[in-house]
Amino acid sequence: MQLKKQHQAPWECIYAKEAKSACRPGDKPVSDQEYFEVLCLCILQAGLGWGTIRTNWRRYRQGFHRFSINQLSKARADKLLSEPNVLKNRRKVEAILHNAQEFQRIKHEHGSFAAFLESLAGMPDEETFKLLAKRFRHVGYYTAEYYLHSVGYWE
Repeated sequence: MQLKKQHQAPWECIYAKEAKSACRPGDKPVSDQEYFEVLCLCILQAGLGWGTIRTNWRRYRQGFHRFSINQLSKARADKLLSEPNVLKNRRKVEAILHNAQEFQRIKHEHGSFAAFLESLAGMPDEETFKLLAKRFRHVGYYTAEYYLHSVGYWE
């Protein structure tokens, strides 16, 4: 079996298309900002083709203030939805804004998102997925699993 390269963006992953063993987990982000951006990517992609997101990713990054946790934790959905470079899905936009606030809370509680993930070590996978689904909006079991794989936390 040929090993796949590690990836930095979920769209480089074949995890959803092939056996789990065929794809190595993604690189661990080095900052809360990178963890948050990958989460946003997973949320924006849900229900859409990767090609759509990949094609418009630079535009979405611009519209969402480069996924700045600080800016988005204070932003309003109506304002963002009026921007030309934002995906026009209110539920996803509101989820991203809520999740930015949740990242702020996690940083306050644990010091960093990486420390939060480390606090989950040893927890059964299903409980970890449920915890993420409870804390973050527009994140279900599959998105939580895929997100953790994409950030190198879960194989």
